[in-house]
Amino acid sequence: MSMRPEGVIPPHVTPFTEDGSLDLKSLDRLIDFWLDSGVHALATCASNGEGPLLSNEERVQVIRRVVDSVGGQVPVIAGVSSPSTSGILSQVRGSEGAGADAVLVTPPYYFKPNERELEKHYSTVARESGLSIILYNVPKFVGYNLSLSLIRELVHEFDNIVGIKESSGLLWRISELIREMGDRISILAGTGDMLLPTLMLGGDGGIVGVAIFAPELAVDLYNSFKEGDLRKASKIQLTLTMLNEVIVKGLNQLSASKEALKMRGLPAGYPRRPSLPLTVEETKKVREALTEAGIIR
Repeated sequence: MSMRPEGVIPPHVTPFTEDGSLDLKSLDRLIDFWLDSGVHALATCASNGEGPLLSNEERVQVIRRVVDSVGGQVPVIAGVSSPSTSGILSQVRGSEGAGADAVLVTPPYYFKPNERELEKHYSTVARESGLSIILYNVPKFVGYNLSLSLIRELVHEFDNIVGIKESSGLLWRISELIREMGDRISILAGTGDMLLPTLMLGGDGGIVGVAIFAPELAVDLYNSFKEGDLRKASKIQLTLTMLNEVIVKGLNQLSASKEALKMRGLPAGYPRRPSLPLTVEETKKVREALTEAGIIR
């Protein structure tokens, strides 16, 4: 199945119990919350879902639970991340078996591949994947950007590459991707501060961390933009950018996103070690940001 992702897509959290095991009951509750907020898809086991900290068995368990819980209401995109090509392929197969609609492919990390190695890596994944592929440019986590020439080459060669999550936060890159490839693939903001700028330039939406704990705001921005109410969309973007600065960029985003959900009365569970729950001082910052955004009182 080839899908063209669009709209607001939370790269959602994976709740754990205090001892670090999966808390799937809490995940069910959270999925209801995101679906009720009107999100357009879910990205599971991605960066904010602590995907790199999950075993392959756990990933399959989580993806399957999300797919079952969603029941076909929206597409489910599985995040895959491994330093090796074989590791990615095994996660892609697991995601396919668990019923995901697409995979969000993190670039290889730890050892930095050169251009030729990256091209071979992605070509192999694209050829062997039975699922739609969304590329993921995330220099914050892997230490480098995917070059525009490599992305261009892959997009033109493989029909199952359907989008890119662009998390560099660089407007010129988003602009060039839309100009060169926007007619062929979805260009999705990867950071909360770039949701409206991406839409304004002709992009398709965003897989953004702020949509985890403020999904209705992100959906409202998207809908306002679609209805041509730019004044309202801009106002919401200012709030999302503030939330992104405080919660996603200013703190450990894994712990802070879960804390924000808890403040909304949702069972977000614990982060997995080495991440720790926030300190009292950090928790206060999250509370102030959510209060300023009008999300909690």
